[in-house]
Amino acid sequence: MVPNDSFGGRSREPIRRLYRLSFVKNSHRLLALAHQRLDASSLRSQQEPAITGMLVDRVKALVESEHAPRWARHMIALDDPPQASAERLGRARRRVDIEFCLVQRGPRPRLHFEAKRLYRSDSVREYLGPEGLELFVRGEYAAGQHAGGMLGYVQSDSPQQWSERIMQGMAAARERLAICEGTAFEVVALIAELDSVHLTCHDRQSVGRPIHIYHTLLRCC
Repeated sequence: MVPNDSFGGRSREPIRRLYRLSFVKNSHRLLALAHQRLDASSLRSQQEPAITGMLVDRVKALVESEHAPRWARHMIALDDPPQASAERLGRARRRVDIEFCLVQRGPRPRLHFEAKRLYRSDSVREYLGPEGLELFVRGEYAAGQHAGGMLGYVQSDSPQQWSERIMQGMAAARERLAICEGTAFEVVALIAELDSVHLTCHDRQSVGRPIHIYHTLLRCC
């Protein structure tokens, strides 16, 4: 279980970071396992909500299975949950594509994912744009969290080709995306089940602290 951030003061920060990273890894591990249970070739023409729904359905089946590992039994995945906001009420609230939550007493760690299809010439613009990565940069998603995730559903070419295009797009938009000084779109070995994960850091002035975004590209063709 992840201890509450209010527990233990500054001396507990290294332990909190370790537990937060464990939660991030386990969330991605569930996504990877769910993706393995899909026929990637059948997803080539599917819309984002359909792919997201299938992933979440399979995650739910995994964590609710009697054979689920202990670490997964306290995790839940939500499809399209609304986000609390003082500016947006009712149906106007933002809805994150996937939310992972660790069920525990007190504040619950959450990991938000925004998903975009990667299949045409303007896909990178959408991935990085106001309805994509910028939602995290503006603090509309994961305002109270240290990390978030972007999912790229690769429906043409290869994950490697799309990674290069996203990297180029980020290099051209460093200021708009508030990319932390000295960081870039860096390859990260997060878990063995995923071979295309990158990490970026964004300085969110509106929130008062940076956020780390894990970019995961899943083959859907």
